[in-house]
Amino acid sequence: MSNQRADEMAQNLTRNGGLMDYGTDNLHLLVRVVRLLAKGRPVTTKQVDDIVAELGIDSDASEQFLRTVAERDDDDNIVGALGLSLKPHPHRFTVGGTRMTAWCAQDTLFLPVMLQQTATVETESPLSKEKIRITVGPNGVKNASPAGAVMSTVVFDPDSTDLNTPTGIQMNFCRNIHFFASGEEVEQWAAGRSDIETLSLEEAFDLGNQMWPEAFSYARALSEAG
Repeated sequence: MSNQRADEMAQNLTRNGGLMDYGTDNLHLLVRVVRLLAKGRPVTTKQVDDIVAELGIDSDASEQFLRTVAERDDDDNIVGALGLSLKPHPHRFTVGGTRMTAWCAQDTLFLPVMLQQTATVETESPLSKEKIRITVGPNGVKNASPAGAVMSTVVFDPDSTDLNTPTGIQMNFCRNIHFFASGEEVEQWAAGRSDIETLSLEEAFDLGNQMWPEAFSYARALSEAG
């Protein structure tokens, strides 16, 4: 990708010991949970226990990890995980005929890779309120309306930012990451801020490839295995 600051941010987040260095066991668990959630129903504790047992990973550590990345309902079922959600959020995400939402714009670009399915994204620019519609497949963005749509992203200090709860992720990360109808709109929206960068949709999709290579590889293997 061509945006150096966003590139460095992705590297810092996923480096050894970084905020999003989740480890192989947790990444595999997360992919499995997200794929279950994409069926449009909450993921139960029993379903999580079954996945953990099948993967042969530590149940206590798995539960602790999921608490940092998953939304829960009153019955402690998972209703949101790593951006994909059954709860109301700004970005509408439809895959396999199931309508859900996403925490932030960037989620809608990497989730199709984890799901190995094509998805439709519907949202609006936070400034002009212009409707934006994007079709994303496992290999990239297929089309977008308007054609000049772009994405904002935020650059922050990973060592002093809370990304350890769904609320922390949404407040410190997602509220700064949106789709806009044009680059000019991002500039107006982010006027006076030095922590915002603008990415083309292709650059934004590539950011997911940088941040989630192991998860993507596992998702493809699951799909190939049937």
